[in-house]
Amino acid sequence: MNVLLLTVFLSLLLAALFLLFFLHERRTQGICSPEQDALRPFDSETPKTASRR
Repeated sequence: MNVLLLTVFLSLLLAALFLLFFLHERRTQGICSPEQDALRPFDSETPKTASRR
């Protein structure tokens, strides 16, 4: 039973560390990322609606 409690504790600790590091990176990096920069050319386009026949 002690092994199960230790496993759950370590899993929660790792999840909390991941969340902490993720939020820290999002704050320091800002909103721009390589994936978002790659989509910048599509910002100026306006979506076209499909015509029904």
